[in-house]
Parts: sequence; C-alpha cells; structure tokens
Amino acid sequence: MKHPTRNKAILVMLLILVLTTAVRVKAQTTTEDENTQVDDNTTTDDNTHTAGDDGSGDDSNNREVNVNVMAFSAEIESQLESGGTEDSFKIEVVVGSDGVQFKVGFETETGVNETGREFEVNFKELIEYLDVNGNGVYDDNVDTGVQTLLLNSFNPIAYTVENTADGPVHVFDVVTTDGVFEAKIYAAGAFTDINGSLIAPTQVKIDVAIRGFNFTESASQLALKVEFSSESEASYDGVTEDEEDGRAVGESAVDVSVTDVNGFFSWKDTAMIDGVSHQVNSSIHEISATEQDIYLNYPQGNEIIHDPKIGFENLLLTGGFQLPTFLADNLLPVAIGGAVVVIGIAFVVKRR
Repeated sequence: MKHPTRNKAILVMLLILVLTTAVRVKAQTTTEDENTQVDDNTTTDDNTHTAGDDGSGDDSNNREVNVNVMAFSAEIESQLESGGTEDSFKIEVVVGSDGVQFKVGFETETGVNETGREFEVNFKELIEYLDVNGNGVYDDNVDTGVQTLLLNSFNPIAYTVENTADGPVHVFDVVTTDGVFEAKIYAAGAFTDINGSLIAPTQVKIDVAIRGFNFTESASQLALKVEFSSESEASYDGVTEDEEDGRAVGESAVDVSVTDVNGFFSWKDTAMIDGVSHQVNSSIHEISATEQDIYLNYPQGNEIIHDPKIGFENLLLTGGFQLPTFLADNLLPVAIGGAVVVIGIAFVVKRR
C-alpha cells in the first residue's frame, strides 16, 4: 500500500504548483485598433493589449465607446457584452449655471432582467477661506470665508480625439468664460496611459486646472466644492480599486453601491501647485445619507493642477483561471502549508 499513498502525495504537491503558476502567467502584447469617427458621434472598438499585473493585459475589458457632443453637454456611453450579459455605463456632462455636472448611470442586462442605478458629481464653486482652526480643510461653520467664485459660465465644450499608443482617447475640454477653471475629461475604450496615469476603460479621468485665481488674503487657502448625490448611501474609501490593482498610488474616494458594482468619485492625494507637488486635504460634509459635499483643499498658487476620476469598480474582467478569493488572498501561506503537509505524508509513508 506504499505506492498509492506516495502517488497521492505527489499529485497534491503538483496541484499546488499548478495553482501557484496559474496566477503568475502574463499575457502577451498585441495591438489591433479600429477607430471610426462620424462628426460628433463616435464609436470606438479599441482592442489594445498591454501585459501587466494591473488587469490591463486582458482585452476582454475593452469596451465600445459612443460619444455625442453638443455646445454645453456631452454624452459618453461605454458598453461591454460578455457571457450573455451586457452592461453599459453612461456619463452625461452638462455645463452651465449649476456648475460642471456629471450624471453617471449604470445598466446591466441578462436575458429578461435589467437593472440600473445613477449618481451625480457636480463641480460647484471655488471658495477662498481663512483656516481658523488650522486643520487644513474648509469648515463652513468655523472658518472665515473670504470670497466664493461660482462655476456658472462656460465656453462651449471643445471635443477632440487623440490617437495614443494605447488607442484613441476622447477628450472634452470644459473652461469657464473667465478662464480660471478648467476640467479636461478623458475617456477611452481600453486601458490607456494618459499623462502618466493608467486609466481603466470603466472610468473617465479629469484634469482639473485652476489658473490665475484672484486671492485677496495672503494667508488664505482655496477649496473646490464638489457635490455628490446618489440613490443609495455613499461612504469614504481610503484605498481605491486602482490602488489595490497597482494602477495608482495615493488616492481617496467616495463610493456608492450600484447593484453589485460600486460607483465612485476619486481624487489624488496630491496636486501640482506652480509645478511643485503638494498634499491635498479633503473633507466630506454629510448633507444626508445620499448627499455629500466634498471639499478639496489647495494652498495658494497661480496654477493648480489636480486629478480626479469618475467611474465604476468591480467591472473589470481578469479572464482565464481564477482562484477562489480566500486562496488568491492567501496564496503563499496556503502553498507553503500544503507543501509541508505533503512532505510530512511522504516522510511517514517512507518510514512505513
């Protein structure tokens, strides 16, 4: 009876080795780009493969992007069909007297079942203030407001398509008529490097620029007020999906559960102030369970550049073989423990 037992032990060890190897395999790199543009309505089928551990090596994440642009509004719709399930998220950008509004929706359809959710993000105003309590963030009931600049007058949206090494990128440039505030919005159908940041096809990147703000107090700071509203309860997230997957470092976010995925508004914890990196302090004031005012706080500067994102988490497909969550999160100790058990069995069998 020695040989059957020894064979079983060897098979167990081989299985552990196979599982360990399976999660380390990386995809090869190929590129097939197709881009069709007709006036302001653009459909993008971008099949770009980039090898890496951040999820970008899987072309099953590539999405079809449809764009419709008018003078003061734009619609970005991103769709993916996989395994009989079709999902789409749409971001409508509206600029005007209420600020820069992002109306974000998600829908998924499986057979006869269809679900959908929405949330909104609104860049509302700039507030110059004196930080009375010295905590680095704007507290409207404590700090002294110096002046408020409403974001309520805009030039028409400028829309362009940039051809990058990763594929086409849709760019929407939103600028106030006084030129002080700019939001440049980027959307792509595949993982794309945009200004040094790897952006997933399930999100849009926003470059916020504040230039030539007329500070009237030498010791004041500036806060960008962002209104966040949703159908369900939102919460602060100190570690984003992009950080967990290795696509970003140093981010914060507000998340809202949308069916089995999370909608989010995130921002970098640093900003470039006149070419120098500075910490961005943020504060969230809860108006209700589904409404939050987010204040992003900056030191004084002639040019302030910051980097928020809007999109969805838990939509990215990894493709191929996947371990159960417990095993994936504890792969090394499981493998070592299994190996020790196998060696022990083999030793006992040998002694017998």
